[in-house]
Amino acid sequence: MSEMTSADITALLARWRDGDRGAEAALFRQVYPALRDIARARLRGSDLTLSATELAHETYARLSRGAAIDYRDRGHFFSVAARATRHFVIDYVRTRYNQKRGGRAPFVTLDEHVDDAVHDDINLDVDWIAVHDALIALETVDGDSARVVELKFFSGLTTDEIAETLGVSRATVVRNWRFAKAWLADRLGTAT
Repeated sequence: MSEMTSADITALLARWRDGDRGAEAALFRQVYPALRDIARARLRGSDLTLSATELAHETYARLSRGAAIDYRDRGHFFSVAARATRHFVIDYVRTRYNQKRGGRAPFVTLDEHVDDAVHDDINLDVDWIAVHDALIALETVDGDSARVVELKFFSGLTTDEIAETLGVSRATVVRNWRFAKAWLADRLGTAT
């Protein structure tokens, strides 16, 4: 995502919002590879039969249908993309595994780093639905921390980009991340 500047993406979003169909096509060319890379990273190690291309395509399709959303900037766009990705994965898992009687959801390892300089892993070896349900519960306890988790897992934004997106300091993002890790580990019965 480093080749995309915030200013470029923000300008394309503004033009798209104003009805410029050419901007929509240019935006797609800019963000689709990043969405596919994010999807590939998030699906790595899972036994989901969903491909990164399918996940990226569906995420972008959901974002396109939400064109009425006033995407403020690149960070906001990827924030909304994180939520769209999360909900598509959950819908996919529920559909696929509810079709099997007694089938259980696949297990995934959700590893994430705070940034390249500080390796602060979270290892939640649980199913996607359990993570989703835990995030819903965390939203009622601490919505800011839940948002940080969602952005880390599903957006590919760095800690600094998350801080910018949420309008908080980097230290606040790190503090929310640490709280969320501990809370989720307790909720899901895993070790951090």
